[in-house]
Amino acid sequence: MDAYQLRLAEFFDLTEKLNVQAKSVHSKMDDNEEGQLEAVQALFEKRQAVIEQLSEYTKAAEFEWTTADRRVISQLKGYEDEMQPLLNRLHGAFTSQMNRLNQTSQTSKKYVGAYQTKSNEGSFIDQRK
Repeated sequence: MDAYQLRLAEFFDLTEKLNVQAKSVHSKMDDNEEGQLEAVQALFEKRQAVIEQLSEYTKAAEFEWTTADRRVISQLKGYEDEMQPLLNRLHGAFTSQMNRLNQTSQTSKKYVGAYQTKSNEGSFIDQRK
């Protein structure tokens, strides 16, 4: 087996693992186990490294994919088509959670010193910026 075929097999393996991992991630971020999103990110980074290694092999003028390689590539395309909607859903869920956190942070910053000042008369008034 050539070196590029080993990289292609590794790429296929990582893609399978990524597909399984992406399916297990819930769109409600609070329902995910700790480290689950980090695992997806780590798989993406490993895959990217393998893609860069494969691209070095394919730059050679005499390089050609074999019939077996083409079958593996067609399976990879199927995985990619299956994963794309999952990853879009995860991206949307993550973005909406970040927006909610940002809104909460901004709202909490609007009130200044409501509990920091001492009131002599037993009451206080919230002061907004």
